[in-house]
Amino acid sequence: MHELCRMERAASGTALTHIFAGIDFPHDDVRARWQLVLDDASAQVIVDEVDGQLVGYAAYGDGWLRHFGVVPEHWGSGRAQALYAAVVERATAAGSPTTYLWVLVDNHRARAFYRRLGWHDTDVREPETFPPYPIKTQMTRPLGGDQRSTHAWT
Repeated sequence: MHELCRMERAASGTALTHIFAGIDFPHDDVRARWQLVLDDASAQVIVDEVDGQLVGYAAYGDGWLRHFGVVPEHWGSGRAQALYAAVVERATAAGSPTTYLWVLVDNHRARAFYRRLGWHDTDVREPETFPPYPIKTQMTRPLGGDQRSTHAWT
């Protein structure tokens, strides 16, 4: 779990500085969320690695993309697109296509990424559970589309 939290901190610490400026990273909240995922038998976790270093993570299950990110050093490399395609492929093959996710409203980079992949906002919004309680929005995507990956995932 340590590596999952490390990668999430790296990605969030860079992408969300405009939201969390001057506020400590919510280590305990992130760790607790990962523990819930790891304890959930319906959840699956995929990690991506380059040269033996973990660089991306995804957790999904029951139709939800629960955690997703790539460390900033690999942004723009295609790793996120390939990791996402692996999630879609595996979830669909398991009979539980990933069709919902939560994302912070002001996480412009992530929302643009998801929109390019066919996701759109719903009308569901609520505050996050940790300071400064930014607003998150639920996104959804239609089923279908060919987003398969040929990358080997662990």
